[in-house]
Amino acid sequence: MNKPTLPQIKISDLSIIFNKSKHNQFTLLSKLNLNFFSNKIYFIVGNSGVGKTTLVHHLNGLLKSSDGDIFVEDIAILGKNRKIKDVKKLRKLISIVFQFPEYQLFKSTVEDDIIFGPLNFGLKKVEAKKIAKFYLNMVGLDDTFLSACPFNLSGGQKRRVAIAGILAIEPKIIIFDEPTAGLDPKGEKQIIDIIKKLKDKGKTIIVISHTMDIALEIADDILLIDKKTITFNGEPYTLFTNNQLLATTNVVKPKIIQIIDCLVHHNKNFVLLYSIKPKTIAELARGINDVLIKKGE
Repeated sequence: MNKPTLPQIKISDLSIIFNKSKHNQFTLLSKLNLNFFSNKIYFIVGNSGVGKTTLVHHLNGLLKSSDGDIFVEDIAILGKNRKIKDVKKLRKLISIVFQFPEYQLFKSTVEDDIIFGPLNFGLKKVEAKKIAKFYLNMVGLDDTFLSACPFNLSGGQKRRVAIAGILAIEPKIIIFDEPTAGLDPKGEKQIIDIIKKLKDKGKTIIVISHTMDIALEIADDILLIDKKTITFNGEPYTLFTNNQLLATTNVVKPKIIQIIDCLVHHNKNFVLLYSIKPKTIAELARGINDVLIKKGE
């Protein structure tokens, strides 16, 4: 008999409260109980200001609550303790790519930015430079960028350098906060491809995003935050076809789901597309063709 899979991250009764014990106390998130399992892509969605970024900042100790506990593999972030043990180990295990790459770029060259993390974790400079080159290439930039000033790069290039700097630490879990914000379609596809590649390498990925088209395409599970808690935790199609739940938020259905809804409105045969679950335009086209063939139209 197989043993049950243990969560890589376990959140137990976590509440995030600001100005605690004061008259203007504010509870952002209340009594969260949540598990993240290894080698999956999770998207955290919800209206602006519901606590998505604040929540993930608690996962690697950038913020800490006194209410509730978080367990990241063998590291415990306990509410009863003021300080986190093994913070350095925690930051190597789980790292964040911030929404604005400028928050992570501060050296005079791209290479110096990327090797900063590995050097701080004890790697020799020669090895750190090899790793910098490897991960820079992995995010789609060639060796000529190593000597470039990061502040002279385009927005998309800065984002990829910031990602390379996090990958160079070689964490098991990577959090992306709005990774495609401000990028053109080509830049979006490059980031999507990087995230897919990271999952293929065994990483666990947590993404905060307002881009539901991307969530539909690559998420294994989606978490919806609303009313200070997790109101949905499951696979994308279940969320995006739940009109009653979506009506309570500003979350916009992915375009593919909108097209399916429209097709079903005009021809009930296309309801089969909800079970086919296309995630891309190409998959939708094949699904429409399959429905037409099956119904003999």
